[in-house]
Amino acid sequence: MSCPVTVTISPTQDALWKLFHTEVNEMIVTRAGRNFFPKMEYTVSGLNPIKMYAIMVQMELVGDNRYKYSNGQWAVSGKADYQHEVSKKTWHADGVRTGKEWMESMISFDRLKITNNLKATGAAMIPLHSMHKYVPVLTIYEAPSQSPFCPSTSSQPLVTVKIPYTEFIAVTAYQNQKIVTMKIEHNSYAKGFRKDNKENRKRRSSSILDYSTDESTSKSSSPKCPRITPSPPEIQAAMNFQPTPATQLPFNPFLFPFNNLLASGALPFPMFSFGFPPINQLTTVPLPNDSDEEASVMKIKLPEIKEETTETNIDIVN
Repeated sequence: MSCPVTVTISPTQDALWKLFHTEVNEMIVTRAGRNFFPKMEYTVSGLNPIKMYAIMVQMELVGDNRYKYSNGQWAVSGKADYQHEVSKKTWHADGVRTGKEWMESMISFDRLKITNNLKATGAAMIPLHSMHKYVPVLTIYEAPSQSPFCPSTSSQPLVTVKIPYTEFIAVTAYQNQKIVTMKIEHNSYAKGFRKDNKENRKRRSSSILDYSTDESTSKSSSPKCPRITPSPPEIQAAMNFQPTPATQLPFNPFLFPFNNLLASGALPFPMFSFGFPPINQLTTVPLPNDSDEEASVMKIKLPEIKEETTETNIDIVN
């Protein structure tokens, strides 16, 4: 007498499914597809070790209702949009295996993704309608050979299993905040995603104003000073360069606007036709002193102007 075939969820995932079922589980559906969490991991027993089997899974509508989340709870909002639609059947990636091989390993459908793209044709993509409730259904067929199994209308499934607490509602965004908290707490991928988002927000905010403080080392709320990156020696030398001020000569109306340029030696002293003497910026000109009659005084020799007198004869007519 053969033992009955028994299908159960793996112990770890079984506890998670039961936990999420207490809050009405939600599964995100996207056009690109989203993996299941909790996972669909099964264990099977009672198969004939030497016979060949193929295993498939599909999503079945629970009832004929559409749902909405209102006032903190799920409620029926009307009739389902697709009451008689048959969900896509997806075969396990391992194909046909012996009963011994199936019973010795975990049967995991971790490659499956659910999507709201009803035209998705990928082998691992299962199209679903948002705001509808589904339950995974696992079916085991006995295969005649190791060849890929294609069930016909005459093919009878060996066993079909659907576990009530694996029901979920397909959503495009989580509705119940408790479900969000539970997903982050128990899903390692969700934890990493949440941490990365926090780090990105910190980097974006600190790039604008660095007012963050490390609570573990300081309780002060004063802003931190920005960190200064050391400059290379060439840049530092250029930053420390102090230009040497040019010697300022007394204002000379004859030299304007070349007074400062002449003092720095940038331009040669112009030669004037009336013999204006050059000025040496290092030579001081002493002022005349009444006590020293022989003090050297800068003299400017101007050309002598000779006055020419012309005699004009004026005839007076009487």
